[in-house]
Amino acid sequence: MKILGRGWQYTVYDLKNERVLKRRNSKIVAYIEMLKSCFPYTKHPLWKFLDYYNSGTSEAISSLGKIKNSNLDTGMFGNPIILENGINYEQDKITPLQSYFKKHTEKENFEIVDKFIKFNKLLIQNNLMDKSFAIAKNFGINQKGEIVLSDIGEIWSSPENIQKQIRKRVWGYNYVIKTLPNKKLQNYFISQMDINFYKNLN
Repeated sequence: MKILGRGWQYTVYDLKNERVLKRRNSKIVAYIEMLKSCFPYTKHPLWKFLDYYNSGTSEAISSLGKIKNSNLDTGMFGNPIILENGINYEQDKITPLQSYFKKHTEKENFEIVDKFIKFNKLLIQNNLMDKSFAIAKNFGINQKGEIVLSDIGEIWSSPENIQKQIRKRVWGYNYVIKTLPNKKLQNYFISQMDINFYKNLN
């Protein structure tokens, strides 16, 4: 199968039927990805790699269980089918927002941010949240133009933790913002997230 992408946790394979397979990386593959992305290993020292891997495995299994037990439309998560080991899954093939933003106009990109906010409000109403609101990396858009949470391995469900992340304004962290292609889109994203989430905290 053709590899479409790879991160710390998963490798994505093209199933050639408008579906993808997301397979959990072995330790060796995961460590190679960490070595490539963490240099010079100041924020992410080598000795923590095993902890990252093990916690990522636990978080992925927990997150997939939350999706499986959710009453939300599975299309919001790319219609996943969780495989027998409880950590690999199939999913609809979608366009990552990181790619979408590079090919569309400022107006179209702003509209996607607005859709993203409505999408996440619905998630939070159902006690689910991508832990960092990583718009460009963890979300995509399907053929109907709908937002999809494509990375379903990092979902939080505790209301307390959700509120904590909002208070920290995690959407403004560099690793989230740097994946947006220009300053105007970055500023619009941060301002709209602040208005719709941070300023509405209880």
